[in-house]
Amino acid sequence: MIFDSLITSANVFLWTAMITSYSSYQSAVTREAIIIYRMMHQKGSHPNHFTLSSVLRACSFMKAIQEGDQIHGHSTKLGFNSSSYVQATLVDLYTKFGWTLEALRLLGTFCECNIVSYNTVITSYIKADNMKAARDLFDEMADKDLVSWNLMISGYASHGDTPSSRELFDQMPEREISSWNALVSGYCCNGQWDEAIQLFKEMCLATVKPNHISMAILMSACGHLGALEIARQLHGFLEKSCIEMNCHVFNSLVDMYAKCGNVYEAFRVFSEIPIKDAVSYNIIILGLASHGLGEDAIKSFSEMLDAGIQPDTITLLGILSACSHAGLIEIGYKYFECMSRDYAIEPSADHYACMVDLYGRAGLVEDAYDLVKSMPIKPHAGVWGALLNACRIHSNIDIGRVAAQELFRIEPVNPGNYVILSNLFARAHLWDSVAEIRCLMRGKVPKTAGCSWIEVNGQVNEFLIGDATHPHSKSIQAVLRHLSLQLSCYCKLMGWVRIVMGHGISIRKDG
Repeated sequence: MIFDSLITSANVFLWTAMITSYSSYQSAVTREAIIIYRMMHQKGSHPNHFTLSSVLRACSFMKAIQEGDQIHGHSTKLGFNSSSYVQATLVDLYTKFGWTLEALRLLGTFCECNIVSYNTVITSYIKADNMKAARDLFDEMADKDLVSWNLMISGYASHGDTPSSRELFDQMPEREISSWNALVSGYCCNGQWDEAIQLFKEMCLATVKPNHISMAILMSACGHLGALEIARQLHGFLEKSCIEMNCHVFNSLVDMYAKCGNVYEAFRVFSEIPIKDAVSYNIIILGLASHGLGEDAIKSFSEMLDAGIQPDTITLLGILSACSHAGLIEIGYKYFECMSRDYAIEPSADHYACMVDLYGRAGLVEDAYDLVKSMPIKPHAGVWGALLNACRIHSNIDIGRVAAQELFRIEPVNPGNYVILSNLFARAHLWDSVAEIRCLMRGKVPKTAGCSWIEVNGQVNEFLIGDATHPHSKSIQAVLRHLSLQLSCYCKLMGWVRIVMGHGISIRKDG
């Protein structure tokens, strides 16, 4: 309103202030920046390089290709193409349009290396999955800033190439916490949790202070590893440092302890959260559910409702999972039925999978199958997997065959489905069918090596099937042989015999 009253006498600074304000919104109202720029020309006022960079930023966000091209023409005629502000926004504009080659040509016209513009094109290449082009451009840069290095580290990690990320990280002339976070996050995104923890130890030795982002990433790594001792060290580090203990940090702590198997410590931390949100309750409900504490999960859900916090799809998923693990059939059915009525949440395939698992665990395999057939949405692999597992537990061959066929169609190379069906047939002594499944798997289904983690004295040790690369492999094997010999002697003494079956050992009373 104030601007409209001054529009007849507005100078370039007033026009630029208005355009910059609207271009900063990053919403539908951003279009006003382009409209005001058009009005500016109609009133006979000329833009400066700040005006052009602001309106180009608006075009970039709105993906206004035609307008952006015209404004590029304006900047060329007015001689502002040499401005670093205009150059950076022009390159960003063309990369947002997906015109990477045009952005590169534009870079070639610049008299001096504009680091921001180069970083923008590198980002575009990374998003387009062209890491080679991104690396070539990175190597061409005479000057690189911290953002350039971090972009490449994150880019390699996002494409699963963490060795290249580490190589660049080691080559950095100087590092800030953002660089450490980029590599730690890269390790976690690729499931290399142990490497993430080792990098944290390097960070501490390098006297680099982690921030709240570092701690959230590391707590996630501890949760996946189940490294309880390291989890306690991270918790202690948080309490001693000056990192703000906000709701997000508390939530990460609760999730970490729950995944590390210490649900009681998780609940203690949860109780200390000053202001809990929906995520806080979701984490503790899922944590309690995964440890079979169904009634405690339901109690937490009631507290959530009493606090006036609206449950979401994750909350109901946690409650149904809790009922499934605790065998609370009637309560689980009640919550499933009232989802849409009381909480305006339409059941997803994941919620149906929980109900199938609930019925299956209780031995109601026929009811579970009827529920799958009556689903208003298409069942996914989780639904059929829950049904197949229920059939394995309760030896239901007919429904098990149906569930397995659906799983083979949805996940043809998932070895777990074949193994469960094979075990189902084995329990029913259908050895011809077992052999058929084994033959079907051979050469068709890739086998994933089993993996275990064991934490000893704060050090996480990883073991793969048939892997002898552990530094203490020989001594471990010696102890196992010693224990096996002791077991044999004890069995003979007690009159028991060992029967080797497949990869396992069965022990029964002789005779």
